[in-house]
Formats: sequence, structure tokens, C-alpha cells
Amino acid sequence: MSSLKENAGVWITILLLLDVGLLLAVALLYRQWSLLRRNVNILKRGVEGESLLEKVASQAAEIREIHRRLDREAEEKDYLARVLAGAVQRVALVRYDAFEDMGGQLSFSLALLDEHGDGVVISSIYGRNEDRVYAKAVKGGVSSHALSPEEEEAVRRALSVKPPFVGGERRPRRKVFDVAEQGLREEES
Repeated sequence: MSSLKENAGVWITILLLLDVGLLLAVALLYRQWSLLRRNVNILKRGVEGESLLEKVASQAAEIREIHRRLDREAEEKDYLARVLAGAVQRVALVRYDAFEDMGGQLSFSLALLDEHGDGVVISSIYGRNEDRVYAKAVKGGVSSHALSPEEEEAVRRALSVKPPFVGGERRPRRKVFDVAEQGLREEES
């Protein structure tokens, strides 16, 4: 105890310095706390005056609306894909001379098929005195009626045509009625 009494001035000085340090720490903490409280109030209030909770709630509502619209768009896309599967997508035309004494390749066979190879092949036989038109149903690329070689060729070419949208990717458009160009490509193959 006597050493405590002898060094009391030193201990008091140390304790005063410690108190001053603690007061400075409390002042700094209070300043940090007030800055934090002000920032939280700014966040609560928001830039446009609405609270952070109101802003988050409105954003969540917007996200729900976007998901709802995306679901509706996906349903419409699926419906259109089903409808387009039955639309004419594969077309091929074969022109020829039906009779030896007729020139100009005025006779033709036209295949109009959907994605599954279902459709019709239409043939027009042109003669000097008359023109006859025939239509034969095609199911899965095969007809229940006997097909002429030109009609078979038209169906074969139509089946070889890829639809414009396959697997979600765009294909370059092909000129479906450019038979000369089609014939050149086949000869090169």
C-alpha cells in the first residue's frame, strides 16, 4: 500500500490519460454511429422519398410481373411453334416437258409439305390442246397414289429443304422456285 501512496500521482496521471483516451474513443464512436444513422435514414428515405422497403417491394412486384409476362410469351411461342409445324415449310418445283413435241418446260410438279412431310404434290401437264392439273396427298413424304418420276423428285427435293427456323436458329432463305440453281447444286454434290 505504501508504494501505491508513493506513486499515486503517477497512477492518477495514467488514469486521467486513460479517461481522456476513452472519451476520445467514445466521441469517435458517437461520430461513426451518427454517420451510420444518417446513412440508414437516407437508405430508408431513398432518393425519391420512398423508403428502402417500399423500393424493394416495388422491385419485387416488377420482377413478378416480368416473370408472368415471360411465362405468357413462352406459352405463345410454344403455341406458334405447334401451329407452324403444320404450315407449308418445304416447297419444291420441278419443271419438265411432258410431251416430246412440246418445249419450254411448261409442265410442272409442285410439292407443298409441312415440317413432318405431310401435304400435297400438284402436277400440271401442259399439252397443245389442253392442260390437266392433278393433286395427290402426301403423308410423311409418301403418297398413297402412284407418283410420276417428276412428282417423286419434287417430293424428294421438298423433303431435303430445311425449314427456315430449326432449333431456334435462323437459316439463310433459299429461293424455293429457282430450279436451275437447285439442279446445279445437286450436280455439284
